[in-house]
Amino acid sequence: MDLALETLIELRNRGRNIMLAIVGGPSGPDGRATLASLHRRVEEAGVISHVSFIAPQSHQLLSTWMRASDVVLVPSRTESFGLVALESSACGTPVVASDVGGLMTLIDEGVTGFLVDERDPEVWANAVEVALDPQNATAMSNAAVLLARRYTWRSAARSLADLTEQLALSGLVRC
Repeated sequence: MDLALETLIELRNRGRNIMLAIVGGPSGPDGRATLASLHRRVEEAGVISHVSFIAPQSHQLLSTWMRASDVVLVPSRTESFGLVALESSACGTPVVASDVGGLMTLIDEGVTGFLVDERDPEVWANAVEVALDPQNATAMSNAAVLLARRYTWRSAARSLADLTEQLALSGLVRC
């Protein structure tokens, strides 16, 4: 979340009237220290009225936060699948995310959002500005919904059944 916060600070320095909602709570052994550090940085940067720390939300309410957002940031260092990115896409919200793991398959670069391979807030702010541009926002929102529709339980079951059949019909490999 430190990168998301620094991205907000960069955008505010560029004169953008932008807000950041950090939804969720501390996690991992250093979670509380990280949260305290974020609070100090918010105060130090003078953006206290532009950052909201939101307690963990029920699954049903998370989609409300995603739909209310203009862009969702997923600044992960690693990501096995990227469920937050997929759920945001399903809500029609463009995603700016790290270019790692499963996020690389869930974001169509420049179409449904942006993948950023650097941890530089200026680079992230550039991507957010493009995603927020009115000419891009609607198209990205529509494309994100269409991308998310490919990820259904029905399509997952069909893929698994096809793979199972393919394996059952293929000959055994001798080593």
